[in-house]
Amino acid sequence: MKKLGFLLIMLLSLGLNAQKASKSKVLKLKYTLPDGWNAKEFGNPETKTWEEGGAESGTSGPCNCSGILFTKSHKDGRMNVVVYPSSASGLDSTKRNFVGPLQYQDVEKYDNIRNNGISFQRKKSNFLDSKTKTKSFEVYRYFAKVDDHFFIIYAWQENMQFLTSLNQKLLFDMVNAIELF
Repeated sequence: MKKLGFLLIMLLSLGLNAQKASKSKVLKLKYTLPDGWNAKEFGNPETKTWEEGGAESGTSGPCNCSGILFTKSHKDGRMNVVVYPSSASGLDSTKRNFVGPLQYQDVEKYDNIRNNGISFQRKKSNFLDSKTKTKSFEVYRYFAKVDDHFFIIYAWQENMQFLTSLNQKLLFDMVNAIELF
């Protein structure tokens, strides 16, 4: 009987500690946060459009559009993953090439990867700090099309050194926790 009680307590504690999946119907994605990650949706959820920013856009928001910012504190520098959804018309907008003052520097070379049944084009490059005009953090840019909508994902660590393989894995774990629908 003691073994059964112990087993029930263990199962209950595991169930309480399990991460819950979050879903954003407006952004058409869901995610389960890996340990230590936080999420903040930005934009204008009342209008249910991806092209409008919310009150924080232009000041502390990463874009004058909608999306989700995932962050994780880390001893080597904060880790960030930003997801920008877009319609076909929004892809021409330069605002999704920026995350705050950081401008993505496009490159030709890419690889194709699959995650949760979705094909992504992934490019490795750097940001350019638009204020100082200097090369900034190493960044991965993911691009995917799902039905009639598109997703641009940036993943980087606030560290001027090259990403270690362990830190790359932490970023990839967050990206892999995102499901598009």
